[in-house]
Amino acid sequence: MIKCMILDFDGLVIDTETSEIESFEKLYETYQVQFPVKKWLEGIGSALSFDPYESLMSEVPGVKREELRPQWAQVFELNITLASSSSKRWIDRHMEQLDIRQYFDFICTADDVEHVKPEPDLYLKVLAHFNIKSHEAVVFEDSPNGALAAIRAGIQCVAVPNPTTESLGFDPGIALRLSSKEEMSLDEVLSKI
Repeated sequence: MIKCMILDFDGLVIDTETSEIESFEKLYETYQVQFPVKKWLEGIGSALSFDPYESLMSEVPGVKREELRPQWAQVFELNITLASSSSKRWIDRHMEQLDIRQYFDFICTADDVEHVKPEPDLYLKVLAHFNIKSHEAVVFEDSPNGALAAIRAGIQCVAVPNPTTESLGFDPGIALRLSSKEEMSLDEVLSKI
């Protein structure tokens, strides 16, 4: 009998690898240089010995790392936020068990708002925290109540039901429904919505 499940983080819990490659490909494209994906892939799952900035600087004389990093960040870095109808205590306990708190820029729970999903309060608080408009965000939800809260907040919602919620009816206002997070890359999702 299996008594322990061990998960990798990058590429499994969160697919940071695909988005990193895609963002470096876009950065290289701006300089008409092909990103050496094979070199990058050799270090996946280990310590990355390939420096994508150094590689690009060797191809483009005069460009400096200080210029490249912000250009890459504009493509890659998103604010990763959690908005949950669960209590802060519940979320904190699971975050601690999984050791994933550091991957979220902001966490909003039932303790932070007057009304939880399907009301939009959680999502509106996230928008206010980052001082952004609803069209500058996207929500991924597994439940109809969560999807409805996003829609009520004016944020495009991608429904990714789990086995418990897949048979439930989602509001027709959702932007996209996926059978799993693996069905599309983030770039594909963003281009569809």
